[in-house]
Amino acid sequence: MTPMIDPSFRYSQTDHEHYLRAGYCFFECFLSAAGLAFGRRQIDRMVAQLQPGRSPEHMISCHQQEQWLFELACEPQILDLVERQIGPDIVLWSSHFLIKPPRTGKAVPWHQDVPYWNIKGELPGGLWIPFDDVASANGTMSILPGLHREELPRRARPDELFSEEIDPAYLPEDLESRQVEYRLKAGQLALHHTLIPHSSTPNSTHQWRRVLVLRYMDAAGAAGP
Repeated sequence: MTPMIDPSFRYSQTDHEHYLRAGYCFFECFLSAAGLAFGRRQIDRMVAQLQPGRSPEHMISCHQQEQWLFELACEPQILDLVERQIGPDIVLWSSHFLIKPPRTGKAVPWHQDVPYWNIKGELPGGLWIPFDDVASANGTMSILPGLHREELPRRARPDELFSEEIDPAYLPEDLESRQVEYRLKAGQLALHHTLIPHSSTPNSTHQWRRVLVLRYMDAAGAAGP
């Protein structure tokens, strides 16, 4: 298989300290040029093979069928990063393509991920890997640094995509100035804590927004009570 991770990628102590403090970290160099091209070809193939009428917007756990995706998730550089956060007993529990085709999608409200997951144990940060350049116009994500240390109260909202959102009373008053938008080039990497508040915009462009999210947990939590 084509080596997908750039050999210069490292998760340093400085990166780890920033992640613990702010709840996220950006990496300018993650996928190799060959790895990015290979991944794009595979995603194009996967989307083309979807049954008629099936949307590519939420392709989940494809690592169970796609060998290239499983091998990417098990790259030593990624597992070294995960081990720094939760220890050596690692379980890959989710791979998730978050794809917004051109001129599609809805705004996703401010939310945290963990309250929606029926899992236990230590969780490392989610790896957010764009296969296209991302910015606000084509539906990228924004986060609220530093608000990853506790679960925030939620309220119901009338929407078929997200029926809940963080109660706005618990969001900072200076929301607009505090939020950090993911303006990443294809092949870069964002790492964010699983409790960090985040939201995203619709894709209003003719570009695709293809993102892969990899999630792991420690084996003790995966084993259950």
